[in-house]
Amino acid sequence: MQITQHFEPLPLRDGLMLTRTDAPVLHKRDLGCTGAEAELDCGLNIALFLAGSADVSYGKRRLQLGSHCDTAGRLVNEAALVSVAQPDVFTRRATDSTIERKVSLTLSREWLDSSGLLDGAEHDALRQFCRCHLAVQRWRPSARQIAVAESLLRPPAYAPLLEKLYLESRAIELVVQTLAQIAAPTTTGLRPRELRQMQALRDYLDSGAADAHTLDDLARHAGLNVNAMQQRFKQLFGHTVFDYLRLRRLLVAREALERDGISVAEAADLAGYTSAANFATAFKRRFGITPKAARLR
Repeated sequence: MQITQHFEPLPLRDGLMLTRTDAPVLHKRDLGCTGAEAELDCGLNIALFLAGSADVSYGKRRLQLGSHCDTAGRLVNEAALVSVAQPDVFTRRATDSTIERKVSLTLSREWLDSSGLLDGAEHDALRQFCRCHLAVQRWRPSARQIAVAESLLRPPAYAPLLEKLYLESRAIELVVQTLAQIAAPTTTGLRPRELRQMQALRDYLDSGAADAHTLDDLARHAGLNVNAMQQRFKQLFGHTVFDYLRLRRLLVAREALERDGISVAEAADLAGYTSAANFATAFKRRFGITPKAARLR
């Protein structure tokens, strides 16, 4: 099997980089490796998936990005915005996906500054997001965002210079639509102190120290009641605390299956499930493969 279309990173202008993938993805055994690493410079990264998925890490934050089935079994697309506030490492793990269609944009800190996007009181929420290392905003792309991504993957036939100008215009449109979700005051409605509070809670969840905690325990840790904690966390990160913890535990279980070869029953327990069958259902819904298949990889 050969990759049919894989586009190298394309600088559109200083500090704005476009990467496009429209290709079958080889299994890691075919590649002879487990993935790839790259250095991350300060700025913002946008990834919008039209098909397929990716198992990646930004620094110590592991994310499963891409198309997946929701609780009703419907296939949904996904996009993500990641803040890189200090130099770090990006890791991509090889997966069993047979196709990947994705558009990625990298916005350097210098590009953001020169564009004036971090100036003025109206951009305070965006500044706060950019200052928080490895902050993540996930969302389901709109029909317009999907159409823009498609036009970036398969642009009209222009002369080379005009094609680059066309790609830049579409990329900037996608940037505007993405950052509007952060920059708009109504996006989260959270004050700077509340943003820091939720970011600290997310870091606490990511540390693993909260794995055995109840929601009441976490609310006390955050100095809030459960309802306020859940609401503010979802406003900022797109998931309730409960859903975020459940996803984190599934990611930990997947890593243990792949790295250590633990049993499915042990993985279910690690993810907080009393039923291995329920665990297997949730695992496949999220990652598109069974726990047994992950263990054999």
